[in-house]
Amino acid sequence: MKALSRRELLTLFLGAPVAAACRARPAPALDFDGRIAGADHAVGHRVRDGFRPRPETESRCGVLVVGGGIAGLSAGWRLSRAGVEDWRLLELDGVPGGTARGGASAVGPYPWGAHYLPCPLPHARATVELLREMGAATVDGEGRLAFDEAQLCRAPQERLFVADRWYEGLFPRAGASDRDLAEWARFQAETARLAALHDGRGRKVFAVPSAHGSDDPAWTALDRLSFADWFAARGFRSPRLRWMLEYACRDDYGSTPEDTSAWAGLHYFACRTETGGPDDLLTWPEGNARIASWLARGAGRRVETGVAVLAVEPLARGAAVLAWRPSTGRAERIVADQVVLAVPRVVAARMLPHPRLAAEAREFRAGAWLVANLTLRRRPRSRGFPEAWDNVLYGSKSLGYVVATHQTDRHGPPGPGQWTWYLSLTDADAPAAHRWLAGLSWREGAELVVADLSRAHPDVGACIERLDLWRWGHAMIRPRPGFVFSPLRREAWRPIGDVHFAHTDLSALPLFEEAQHHGVRAAEEILRKRGVRSPSLL
Repeated sequence: MKALSRRELLTLFLGAPVAAACRARPAPALDFDGRIAGADHAVGHRVRDGFRPRPETESRCGVLVVGGGIAGLSAGWRLSRAGVEDWRLLELDGVPGGTARGGASAVGPYPWGAHYLPCPLPHARATVELLREMGAATVDGEGRLAFDEAQLCRAPQERLFVADRWYEGLFPRAGASDRDLAEWARFQAETARLAALHDGRGRKVFAVPSAHGSDDPAWTALDRLSFADWFAARGFRSPRLRWMLEYACRDDYGSTPEDTSAWAGLHYFACRTETGGPDDLLTWPEGNARIASWLARGAGRRVETGVAVLAVEPLARGAAVLAWRPSTGRAERIVADQVVLAVPRVVAARMLPHPRLAAEAREFRAGAWLVANLTLRRRPRSRGFPEAWDNVLYGSKSLGYVVATHQTDRHGPPGPGQWTWYLSLTDADAPAAHRWLAGLSWREGAELVVADLSRAHPDVGACIERLDLWRWGHAMIRPRPGFVFSPLRREAWRPIGDVHFAHTDLSALPLFEEAQHHGVRAAEEILRKRGVRSPSLL
């Protein structure tokens, strides 16, 4: 890979405007420590390249769940709720959670990926029940939902840096023309209308989990358009509104409006409320790692980390799994009555060679992400609206940062703090983006983060005690035009023999509720096979 100059690096990852703004400033000194954290890619590459050791032992189990992200943990949670205890879960990483995992510094816990959960509507029964068990939600005798105030994101929630200062909210009102504001109001009215719509069968047109939404052709036709085409066809021309929609696509999908289905783009704004208004959010210092940790604790010793699944072979009844522990070099053959493959589709296709999976793997495309966690000895200077939970930089390709200590900073931001910074690589050539990210050094990544934040916080470099990075190669599935409602995607969840599938990829929407839905769905398929009667959570 060709070495990049500082300007080329900033332009590639953060965009030309940020690179131009940084041109006059010298490279930051980086007087702090850090590392690139994350999974051992060498192990994953051995799996990819066909490493198949001879198993030394053999065991049996009822249900084997492969993958310890939200989908896999949810499958186990659902099985246990139905009284099925003979299940195991194998996870390659040392900590379960997938992209919902977290870490901790001397300041406190922080997220490495997903960092919030919008309060669900009542139809999301599995999510409601999980939050109720966690003590985050209550349901009264008439079915009304309420959420724990201590776990709701406190104010101020959002701010946006424009030009030389911070402003409240995420729409760039500072310097906006009357036309900009009129188009923003028109777009909000349209998404409010869509949020309140139900189809002829009474289903919400845009719902989450999406299985609860409408599949009426009048609405699924939106999937054949890009969000950019939908925007243009309705006469929207405001560059500020365009930026807002681009930010939404980068935030939830890691893609651009041109590469995002119009159905998925509108789903972002209309699925979670009945009115199109702002969502109430649940958040924790460690983000959605709070949920993953809760699920893993409930599973106890059934969750086994540091185990690579190399191959899955469907049998006449059940399936055989080849598992390998890199720490010991020992391989095991596990024969299970049922298997749940709760991994990305491209990974499932490598584990289980099958024509259907091979065809699907070519169509399921995901984007890469870079995440940084900054441990601060003191808060940097900030001009304008005070520090919020979500802090976004207008004009940058990054998504800005969330403040992990926001929920505990009850009396304004104190000296030390913990910020989590996000960058989605929206390149249309996803493999190239993966290669650039894989070749990124800690120093290059740290310089990107500091350069991006220095526009809003000129002294940020002097405030950092430590800066760690995480490179997510397969971070989020992209709902590109024509894919969400394609026959291939809609059939991808179907089992192959006694091998069942569960992952957010299967909805083409990288959302917590979708991952949980598929984990619960796969578990309920197995319950039906076993003749176990248990009220559905779908």
